[in-house]
Amino acid sequence: MISKIIRKIKRKLGIKQRYPSETSKVRHLVTPYCVGNGCDIGFGGDKIKNENCMGIDFLNPYANTGKDKVDIPCDVMKEEIPLADNTFDYVYTSHLIEDFSNTREALQKFTRILKNEGNLILVFPDQPKYESYCKKTGQPLNLFHVHKNMGLKFMLNQLNGMDNLSYTILFESDCEIDYNVVLVLKIKKLR
Repeated sequence: MISKIIRKIKRKLGIKQRYPSETSKVRHLVTPYCVGNGCDIGFGGDKIKNENCMGIDFLNPYANTGKDKVDIPCDVMKEEIPLADNTFDYVYTSHLIEDFSNTREALQKFTRILKNEGNLILVFPDQPKYESYCKKTGQPLNLFHVHKNMGLKFMLNQLNGMDNLSYTILFESDCEIDYNVVLVLKIKKLR
């Protein structure tokens, strides 16, 4: 209760607060699937790994949860990622896909740079649980989220609607860590 009041006072005074990155909460679950050369899209300063992992984000990320530098500046919402098809063994992204109005388009961007049989690792909020968590703790809502029904079922429906790939779920966690959904998928490209 007291921490909630302190956060509200700091916000009113314009004091920036640093929250732990969503990646820091799930790192122990997903790093075993981050093998080979990979990337972290929209990492906000805290890449999933420091070795063999390219950070793709705005030149100056709007989230500031760590000190890792941007390797490939790109506004992935508006631009294609400036890399060749089939570049990475794994693609990791945390708390970005819920900001895309067209989720399948985001999945296409992420899987285009992923090698066939590579791992796609998605971390995203269950939106209703996220909103409840924010209300309870006083954490401000991220206003960039565009899907009121974002969650595991929503994402699986989006993936199942893609005719150019199939997937095998290697790991799944549905809000075992607060409001976070974690999906690790082995992607098979069909074309």
